[in-house]
Amino acid sequence: MNDKTPAQIIPNLLVASVDKTRGYFIDTLGFDHTMGMVGKDGQLDFCMVQRAGAMVMLTRPDTATPPGVSAELYIEVHDPDAYLTEVTGRGATVVDPLTTQWWGYRNFSVQDPQGYKLWFYKTVQEFTPAMVPPGMKMV
Repeated sequence: MNDKTPAQIIPNLLVASVDKTRGYFIDTLGFDHTMGMVGKDGQLDFCMVQRAGAMVMLTRPDTATPPGVSAELYIEVHDPDAYLTEVTGRGATVVDPLTTQWWGYRNFSVQDPQGYKLWFYKTVQEFTPAMVPPGMKMV
């Protein structure tokens, strides 16, 4: 990705049941399952589905999610380090610090005035199943 390449935006829908919503996207809407992580209770914590290049993440909300917030956005940027400096210089408050994640994203998040979390990311390493941390289960 460079400055002229269109950036991808991935909606992250916060849902009561990832398993049930995933089933609807796959069985009814014809999406394909890309990957997911199973929680300690045996239910999906989150998963990614896609169809014709359109990707949607489905996630259980955590206890820190403000009431009424039903989505997060993952917004691709060319250089998350530089963008972090830019937005904090304009007064943005970072919720999740800049980190290189085990699944290959370098990202950080801010919260907008309505409580929605906006993640800014760049893929720095292509994900492989070997990257899953011990004790976690990918499906």
